[in-house]
Amino acid sequence: IAAQAQQAAPAAGGLDLPANIAVLGQNDPNLRRPTAVVSGKIITGTDVDQRTALVVAASKGQIAPDELQRLRTQVLRNLIDETLQIEEAKAQEIEVTQAEVDQTYARVAAQNFGQNVQAMDEYLTRVGSSPASLKRQILGELSWQRLMRRNIAPFVNVSAEEVNEIMARLEASRGTE
Repeated sequence: IAAQAQQAAPAAGGLDLPANIAVLGQNDPNLRRPTAVVSGKIITGTDVDQRTALVVAASKGQIAPDELQRLRTQVLRNLIDETLQIEEAKAQEIEVTQAEVDQTYARVAAQNFGQNVQAMDEYLTRVGSSPASLKRQILGELSWQRLMRRNIAPFVNVSAEEVNEIMARLEASRGTE
């Protein structure tokens, strides 16, 4: 059959190529292209994939296929924000050490895997994420919390009266929708 296909005469002056040609180039799995560049920091598709996998795993895979692309877009936005937050914290000389990130990571492992960091590492890899992805998220959160605590918290004044008023309102609305 293949020989017959090769012997078929092309159209006069043409190559007789099918109308629906798909050209597939070489895909190097070791080549990573930036999905976004934020102040010189590269966010790759792998970063987005790993963080998306983390969100999907946290929701126990309950993400509808049509929502997955929207989720990926939101994850990319979050990674961009996270990069900017880490950068701003560093610019304002707020330091979060690797030991602090590792300690928070170990605390998360303790809550979810009974003190076993290795089990958490294996779980993250199994669901398509990575320990580095979660540690970067932790770094972003710790950096931003410290920045907010230093720059905003001193200027927020909430009186005991305001707290009591809101508590009373919440108590009064208990049991209602």
